Amino acid sequence: MFSLFFFARLTFLTGLFFLASWVLLLLDHDLPADLVSTVLTTGFGLGALLFPLFNLTCLWLALRGQLGSNSTPRWLILANLLWLILFITFILYLNGPNYHQP
Repeated sequence: MFSLFFFARLTFLTGLFFLASWVLLLLDHDLPADLVSTVLTTGFGLGALLFPLFNLTCLWLALRGQLGSNSTPRWLILANLLWLILFITFILYLNGPNYHQP
């Protein structure tokens, strides 16, 4: 049986790792390389998979009329939508015309 609540919590935790990945990229740190690579892979790698997949699943359930009968809190669904918007902003920032300029 598919559990949207578990999927929402997993996506939210990935969003927290995405936020930690931003912090690791922007701040100077002396953390072990293994820890940094794990956080970056979880934040950016899993985020690229889970953020769109979760939001497409919610859109599919909303179109079928089954999202309202689900026990997943609305704040969790909206928070994951916010993570997706931030991730899209991150992708557009990396591919922007001024990113690779000195």
